[in-house]
Amino acid sequence: MTDGSAPVVLSVDGVSISFTGATPDADHAVVDDVSFELRRGRVLALVGESGSGKSVTAMSTLGLLPRNARVTGSIRLGDEELLGADPARLREIRGGGIGTIFQEPMSAFNPVLSIGAQIGEALRAHSKGLGRASVDAAIVDLLDSVGIDDPRRVLRAFPHELSGGQLQRAMIATAISGDPAVLIADEPTTALDVTVQAGILDLIRQLRDRSGMAVLLITHDMGVVADLADDVVVMRDGAVVERADVGTLFSRPTEEYTRALLAAVPRLDSLALDSLALDSLTPDSLGPDSPGTDRVVLKDRAAEPPPALATPASTPAAVTLSNADVIYGRRGWRRTGTKAVDGVSLGIRAGRSLGLVGESGSGKSTVGRAIAGLVPLAAGSIDVAGVDLGAASARTLRSARARIGYVFQDPASSLNPRFTIEQSIGEPLRLHSSLGRAGQRARVAELLDAVQLPTDTAGRYQHELSGGQRQRVAIARAIALGPALLIADEPTSALDVSVQALVLDLLRDLQGRLGFACLFISHDLAVVHELVDEVAVMHRGRIVESGAAALVLRSPADDYTRRLLAAAPVADPVDQRARREAWRALSLAPSASGGAS
Repeated sequence: MTDGSAPVVLSVDGVSISFTGATPDADHAVVDDVSFELRRGRVLALVGESGSGKSVTAMSTLGLLPRNARVTGSIRLGDEELLGADPARLREIRGGGIGTIFQEPMSAFNPVLSIGAQIGEALRAHSKGLGRASVDAAIVDLLDSVGIDDPRRVLRAFPHELSGGQLQRAMIATAISGDPAVLIADEPTTALDVTVQAGILDLIRQLRDRSGMAVLLITHDMGVVADLADDVVVMRDGAVVERADVGTLFSRPTEEYTRALLAAVPRLDSLALDSLALDSLTPDSLGPDSPGTDRVVLKDRAAEPPPALATPASTPAAVTLSNADVIYGRRGWRRTGTKAVDGVSLGIRAGRSLGLVGESGSGKSTVGRAIAGLVPLAAGSIDVAGVDLGAASARTLRSARARIGYVFQDPASSLNPRFTIEQSIGEPLRLHSSLGRAGQRARVAELLDAVQLPTDTAGRYQHELSGGQRQRVAIARAIALGPALLIADEPTSALDVSVQALVLDLLRDLQGRLGFACLFISHDLAVVHELVDEVAVMHRGRIVESGAAALVLRSPADDYTRRLLAAAPVADPVDQRARREAWRALSLAPSASGGAS
């Protein structure tokens, strides 16, 4: 890795961006006098809350802003000025001089073309005269270089046939196909679980080291910044408020806004490295980017089967699952087929929170949907507020489901865009309560106040609200009937850290006042650590470890849990370096328990 004296590859100098409206008075400035430099072999992180201007600044370097955007200042790739460059030249630079990893690969890829066809298109755009055999060979080499197993199969696959991690690796292969000097990574791991995220970050680090490319990392995840970045630029309201090397920024931030941004980040305790079955691994023993696995000694430690999360008899259970199976067949949820949930037992008391964690596909969201009655059980039982959902009559089942509130991951998808906020929050009241129209309006006003939204929000539509405001509306709707159980499925994954902190505080406050049990489903272990009392870790449909959150997340007993924790990025560059080495070692080690894969 090079230092700050490395050659400048891309310079952004005094860039300001505004969007013109119908009249001069309607012009809207979004970026003001931003300057920074990307150096060969270094990663610069551009961080800030949603709306701070970081993505629009990055897209200005590629000339990808809308036609009504007005950009002033200077953007230079080497010695070449990009602002005002000929459109044909900008097309050559996109993918040739500057590669881009977009936030959501499923949206960035064309769904009707194979992965190979789309990478091949990028190759032919920047390498004229290649024959089909040469293009196919180059695609295979690219897919292999980004760590994709069986690249010839992936070459022929369509986007929907690949996992999120495979898609992001294919996106990276496309981005580097033109051998760019600069790589822009715009929220490259936002939608990925922690183990896949760790692999993608490791890949970007390897590409930087192998080719010496400069990387512009755009993210709101300060753990990702601590893991990957060399230097950091902090933006707020379109302006740069602080810049520093990564160690200085995390240990000695100078600006109040930066300190507030770091304070809002959920924290995981420093890993007890002995609990990860590592002998000689400490932060002081690690080099800046050394793989280090040759000096890691793995202990043999057999993990005991996890106890079921039982609910004490002295406290009423809000929900109890007993040996629950959910099976998915070729034609939907069936009695025979693949077990998405396999023998899961858990219980949550009133006023308590259980975090259900695991990778994508582990079955955690399916458990939540089964409790809510959205997917059927093939075996076992679910009891909600004293009602066995499998044995209940239709009327009793309807009443029991009214005791369950559900907060989905994306409120923009779960709220009806044609409903006002009052109609969205009031819908459960219309369906399950005897309140008249005046009573419903009064209750909606109470709920808006409970989630700290102004009463005039009732007359607005969801597209008029921010992401954090929409999630508060979703929470208000979920608690409208005074639920015994609140299921929150990845409720903060799409929010930046400061908004996320506010939503978590709101959930904690509401649970304290209303006393509901909470099933909190997430792949973000730091968020889980901050909010819940107990944790259950799922892997391939089974619970492999469970217990008090402080114990499981500090001293895990199962190999799979250890890997999951080591993969979770934390907002501390020194601690994160230790976690990275632990994750690499555990990923290479043979499994010592049935929970690991």
